[in-house]
Amino acid sequence: MTNELYYSKVYQETGQAYEDGYKIIIHKGGTGSGKSYELMLFLITYFNTFNKNKIITIISESLPHLKIGVMRYMDEILIRTNKLIEVNINKSDHTYKFKNGNIFEFFSSDRIGKAIGARRHVLYGNEINNLKLDVWDEMARRSEYIYADFNPTSQFWLEKWLLNYDKHIIINSNYLDNPFLPDYEKERISKRAERDANFRRIHIDCEYGIYEGLVFTEFVQVDEFPDVKILRFGIDFGYTNDPTAIVKVGIKDECLFVDEMLYRKEMLNTDIAKFLNLAGVKKQYDEIYADSAEPKSIEEIKRHGYNVKPSVKGADSIISGIDKIKTYRLHVTKRSINLIKELRNYSWVVDKTGEKTNKPIDMWNHAIDATRYALSNIANKKQDIKQLQNIFY
Repeated sequence: MTNELYYSKVYQETGQAYEDGYKIIIHKGGTGSGKSYELMLFLITYFNTFNKNKIITIISESLPHLKIGVMRYMDEILIRTNKLIEVNINKSDHTYKFKNGNIFEFFSSDRIGKAIGARRHVLYGNEINNLKLDVWDEMARRSEYIYADFNPTSQFWLEKWLLNYDKHIIINSNYLDNPFLPDYEKERISKRAERDANFRRIHIDCEYGIYEGLVFTEFVQVDEFPDVKILRFGIDFGYTNDPTAIVKVGIKDECLFVDEMLYRKEMLNTDIAKFLNLAGVKKQYDEIYADSAEPKSIEEIKRHGYNVKPSVKGADSIISGIDKIKTYRLHVTKRSINLIKELRNYSWVVDKTGEKTNKPIDMWNHAIDATRYALSNIANKKQDIKQLQNIFY
């Protein structure tokens, strides 16, 4: 990794707003705009350089979300700026204490009660549209500087909250403002925006979306995968452009529990077999269902001793699989970051008149497809599942 720092519009306009005296700076941006990375860069370079003995609190909806996002950016920036030696990192408390006395502390919504009553110099809310207003408001009132970012997927409490504050600024950004975004991501965003007006509205125009067309409108996040008998695992194969997704699925009290185990590009079949072994999947016993369009991959993994089978496909298999998932109250582990993101973006195709069709978009669906495969030869009715459990176990 080089020591070269990169920044663009978000960093520059945040710095200008800070110098203009704004203490509440909100970033409303589309996917790929770089807002989270550059806000972390701003906090480290501006506040850590010119301040001492300050508390900078960074909050998000879950610890896995923090780890895969802003905490990862924190580590990357410290390495690039050669500041890692200046920091005492407490991994259990998720704090970074600098020699100048500044402390960066990270809180997820499930442990945020520990920070609500405290005062701080800076509060940064990452994807605040996923936070509760009462929690955010309590913390914001005890903070001198307030920063936040979000994707405007749908209207939430922001405007209501801002009525309590006279001076604030909202900065818009999209992927075109981020010259460091890989070309393949730019191409995907551009193509999606051409055929999906709501996506363009959210991620290009930075206006609130109207997500009446979400496929999965409700799901519950849980801390852990519960003690249930695992029905099976699901695999959706990918490689260069798309990730391989592996999920495990269980049913308890008419609830479907899904845990994202793997979401990674450039996985060979031998790598997948090694991962299954490390993850404790039992050879010859645990049932695994994978994309039937990949018979060669299924056979190669089977030769490693795993009980992997092709998913059952037929006419309208995608719709049928979606219906099966919707038969249950869907629960997803908090660590399933990519699956949660998929569920928040997976929507029905809209025709030229703006009407929803009965066909879902072919995006944001890798872990969702893996979940469909895991349930592919199970009937929709809950009583049939219970009968199947009794037979298997």
